[in-house]
This record gives sequence, structure tokens and C-alpha cells, in this order.
Amino acid sequence: MTDNVIDIATVPTKDRTRRLLSAELERIAARLHSEAEMPMAGVVSGDFLDVAQDIENQELARLSASRLLERARRLRLALARMSDGEYGVCSECGAQIPPRRLLAVPDAMTCIACQSQRERVGSVGRDS
Repeated sequence: MTDNVIDIATVPTKDRTRRLLSAELERIAARLHSEAEMPMAGVVSGDFLDVAQDIENQELARLSASRLLERARRLRLALARMSDGEYGVCSECGAQIPPRRLLAVPDAMTCIACQSQRERVGSVGRDS
């Protein structure tokens, strides 16, 4: 590794990253818990527009919960990779993930090149 590259595997950085990932996971769990009270659409409670708005609010709450659950899953995977000594290593090509990418996306499992390739392949599948 060159001298001008930050070694993401160093113990202080690793501990700080683990704490940050764990704290983010706790925030997500707290938010999921506080938003668990999903309002039920009341058919009897109002007119058609009120019911439609209630249903829309339910769908938005479900979408938010789904996104939070996916984020929590990715954070748990990052913590598991850290415990296994695989954090900061691309799961596709085995190269070191640049520290700047990990700062921007702490739960990244792929380097920029592999992620770009995944997105290109994914967009081709969606277009056809």
C-alpha cells in the first residue's frame, strides 16, 4: 500500500468505523420503532378523499420502513464483514475499497469500478 493512502484496516479507524456503523444501526432501529404506529385508513372516519389520503400515508410509511430495513440490513452486513476482516475489501474483485468511498458509503461492499459495472449490467437488464 502506498504511503499517501489511508489504511482503512488500522485499529483506531476500524473501531471508529464500527462505532459509527453501530450508532447508525441504532438510529434506524429507534426510527423504525417510533414509526411503527402506522395509521390505519378509516373507511367510516371520512369521505373518499380522506380515505385516499390515509391510504397514501400508509404507503409512504411502508416505503420508508422498507428503505430503513434495507439500510439496516446493509449496515449489519458491513459490521459482519468488519468482524470477518473483510471490511474495506471489494466483494467482487478483492481490491481495497478507497477510504473516500467508505467515508461516503460506509456500508459499501464493492469498489467504484465493480459498482459501476453492476449498475451498467443492471440498467441493461431493466431497459430490455
